[in-house]
Amino acid sequence: MEPTQQIRYYTEELITEACQLLIDKGLLTFDKLSDLQGRAQITMKGVDSLLMEEQIVNEEDLLKTFSEVSGIPYHHIGDFRIDEEATQKVSAKVALRHKIVPISYTDGILLLASSRVPNLTTVDGLRMILDAGVEFVLCPESEISMSLTHFYGLGAETIDQLIAEAEAMELDRDEDESKSDIGAASEQTGMVRFINLIIAEAIKMDCTDIHIEPFEDTLRLRYRIDGILQEVPLPKGVDKLRNAVSSAVKIMANMDIAEHRKPHDGRINVRCGVNDFDLRVSVLPTGWGETCCLRILNRGTVKVDLDHLGLSPYQLPKIAKLTDLPHGVVLMTGPTGSGKTTTLYALLARLNQTGTKIITVEDPVEYQMQGISQVQVHSRIGLTFASVLRSILRHDPDVILIGEIRDSETADIAVRSSLTGHLVLSTLHTNDAPSAVARLTDMGVEPYLTASCVEGIVAQRLVRRVCRNCNDEITPPPTIYEEMKGYYPDQIEDARFIMGHGCPACGFTGYRGRSAINEVLIMNDVIRSMVIRREPANIIKDQAIEDGMVTLRHDGWLRVIEGRTSIEEVLRVAGRMEEGE
Repeated sequence: MEPTQQIRYYTEELITEACQLLIDKGLLTFDKLSDLQGRAQITMKGVDSLLMEEQIVNEEDLLKTFSEVSGIPYHHIGDFRIDEEATQKVSAKVALRHKIVPISYTDGILLLASSRVPNLTTVDGLRMILDAGVEFVLCPESEISMSLTHFYGLGAETIDQLIAEAEAMELDRDEDESKSDIGAASEQTGMVRFINLIIAEAIKMDCTDIHIEPFEDTLRLRYRIDGILQEVPLPKGVDKLRNAVSSAVKIMANMDIAEHRKPHDGRINVRCGVNDFDLRVSVLPTGWGETCCLRILNRGTVKVDLDHLGLSPYQLPKIAKLTDLPHGVVLMTGPTGSGKTTTLYALLARLNQTGTKIITVEDPVEYQMQGISQVQVHSRIGLTFASVLRSILRHDPDVILIGEIRDSETADIAVRSSLTGHLVLSTLHTNDAPSAVARLTDMGVEPYLTASCVEGIVAQRLVRRVCRNCNDEITPPPTIYEEMKGYYPDQIEDARFIMGHGCPACGFTGYRGRSAINEVLIMNDVIRSMVIRREPANIIKDQAIEDGMVTLRHDGWLRVIEGRTSIEEVLRVAGRMEEGE
C-alpha cells in the first residue's frame, strides 16, 4: 500500500495539531481540551488516550482526524482480506502487547492495523523484532480487539497465568456472585474469569450454544452462531487446562465436581451488560475428559413482532391471516433451530389481546411473554404435554400453544381441542409443509380429523444474512439465474448478487444474522379431499404449488435477489430441486 503523504508518528506536536483540527471541526471545545490536558498530567495519560477512553469524540471522527495529521490511512479491517502469511509473521505475544493486527506481507513490508498512532520507538522496535519493514493503517479499537481474538485465540493475554494457576490447583474461587456483570472488567482472576470471558464473548457474538471439548492433545472451543458451529481459536498451551476448565464449569453450575463418570446437568445465571441470561449446562464424560455444552437463553421478556421478522411479502400476509382463525390447528414445521418457536411467539403476540385467553405448554419455556399463562413440562414428575393439555382445557382458553407434538396422545388431544372451538398452535419436525399431514397420520390421527382440523402448515428454515460490512458482488451460475428469473422476472433485472469475504463484524465468516424462508400451505377443499384419500405428500405438494404455494427454495431465491443472503445459503438449507424430490 503506497502512502498518500509523508507519514508522521506520535509526538506531542502531532497530538496538539489533531486537537486543534478537532476544535476547527466543532468536535471539541477549548474548555474541554484544557480539562483534558489537566487530567492528562495527573493520570500520566496522553490526551489522545483520554479522548478514546472517555468517548468525548466519536471514535471514527477521532481516527479520521489522526489520519489527516499523521498521513496514516484510516480503514475498517473489513476493507482488507487478511493474509495468513502476515499473521504467521507476527507472534501472539507481539500482536497482543502492541495491539496490532497484521493485514498483509508484501515485498518485505508488513501492513499493520492499529487503533492508535504509534510512536517512532515502537515502530523501530517492531521493525527489529519482525525483521521487516512496517506500515500502518488506523482501524476502530473494537475491530482490532475482535481480530486479535479471532487470529490469536480467546484469552491469549492471560494464558500463562491460567496455566500456572491450573497447575497449582488454585480453583477455590467465590462463584456465588452469579449476578455480577461478566462483560465488565473485574478483579476476578483464574479459571472462573476465563469461563466468564468465554461466556461474555459468546453473548457478544449472539451465540446460542457453547461447546467446550477436550481431546488427546488439545481443548476445542466452538460457538454455534447463526445455526453453524464455528471454532473459536484458543491460545497455545490451553491443552493443559482441559480438566481445570470442566471443573470450573461444574463449580459455577453447582454440580458435583468429584463425579467424573456420569453425565451432569446444571444451570448458570449470569448478567452481561443490562441483560440477564440463563445457561443450561450439560457435562458428558468422554475418553479425554468431560465435554461441556452451554445453551444460552435470554431471560428478558420478549416482544416479537411478525412484521419485523423479515418474512417475504409473498408469505407474510398468508402467515398473518392464520391469526384470524377462530379455531383449528396451525402447525410450524422444520428442524431444530429453524426459528419455529420465534415465529409462533410472533403469532401469539398478535393474538395477545385483553379478550383472549392464551395458555402455552412448553419444554422449556424459552421466552417470557406478558399476558400469557406459560406452563413448563416436567416429565420426571409426570407433567407431560398430554397431562398438562387435559388440565389446560378446564381453564377456558381461547388459544393453546403446544411446544411440540411428540407423540400420538399429544397429537390426538391437540386435534380434538381444535374441534371444541380452540385455536391450537404447535410444531412438528418434518422436511416441508405437505409432509406434516403424513406425519400426523403416522402418529395415529385419522385423516378425516386432520382434514377437518388443520387450517395451515408453515415450513421454515433460517438462512444466514450476508454481512453488510464485507460483501462482494458475484455472478450467479447460469442455471440458477434462469431458475430465479422464471419465478421473479421483474425483480431480477436490478438484483445485486453478493457474497461476504469476512471481517471482524461477522467473525470472519461473511455472514451476520439470519432471515427466515417459508413455505405456507393453506388447506382448501381440494387438499382436504386428498388428505382423506391418503394421497402421498408429494402429490399434495404438487397440488399446493398449483394453488399458489411458494416453496422454501423459491422463497430463498427472493432473499438472494433482495441481497439478503447468498446462493450457497439457499442451496444449503433448501437445496433439493422440487421436481427431483
